[in-house]
Amino acid sequence: MLAQWGGMQLKKKGKKKSKGAASESVNEEWNEFKQYKEKELELSDKIAMRQEEANQLLKESTEVKKMKMFMKLSSKEHLDDRRKELLEKLGRDLFGN
Repeated sequence: MLAQWGGMQLKKKGKKKSKGAASESVNEEWNEFKQYKEKELELSDKIAMRQEEANQLLKESTEVKKMKMFMKLSSKEHLDDRRKELLEKLGRDLFGN
């Protein structure tokens, strides 16, 4: 707060207790905010990890289905053109040939 005395501006000293209390309150709020953000980050990491696990399981499941289809098609002696093409595609997907 400013006051005037003889054309000069003077600063009035505020109560130190109120500044200290306000500063302490701000520090507490900042610490709470940091803790909240840390928890939020941990939860985001857990969600990302679970999504990766789910994607991996889905990929493995798809590979198993492809393998079953490949084995079923390869066990047959006579395949039409569409099935031959599918068998070749599955072979490339599974074995990289």
